[in-house]
Amino acid sequence: MDLAEQATAGAVGQRPTVLIVDDERELRSMLTLGLSEWGYDVLEADSVGSAQRILRERESIDIVISDVRMPGGPDGTELAIWLYRFLPETILILTSGYFERAEAEAGPLVYGHRLPKPFRPSQAASLIEQCLAKRALERARTIEFRASTWN
Repeated sequence: MDLAEQATAGAVGQRPTVLIVDDERELRSMLTLGLSEWGYDVLEADSVGSAQRILRERESIDIVISDVRMPGGPDGTELAIWLYRFLPETILILTSGYFERAEAEAGPLVYGHRLPKPFRPSQAASLIEQCLAKRALERARTIEFRASTWN
């Protein structure tokens, strides 16, 4: 059994849960349908405040996919800071059609993965799988490190 398999052995049969945060209802619906077909449990939030409430109430949300720009309140960058501070194990995928300009700025966009708009649910699912595999490998390395002896 390799490191990633060891790290995920306890979660066999458990479907990852994805929270989609976007003010555009049509995009949320399209992504929810697509990711559900890929085997994910999907929740939706139309704002950062709603997302934070869901994240506080639900114990196990594996991935948050959030638009960077949302009008009328906190946006995806503020959610990134909040996740990094309070739920750093949660995988964050930020979506935007404006990454070119944001790349020049230092700050919270460094945390998380990027998925430029427009994108298909299959592209989101592929990135989610990459992120979950990377997290499993990192957890396995941590387990291996803690089990090793230093002489």
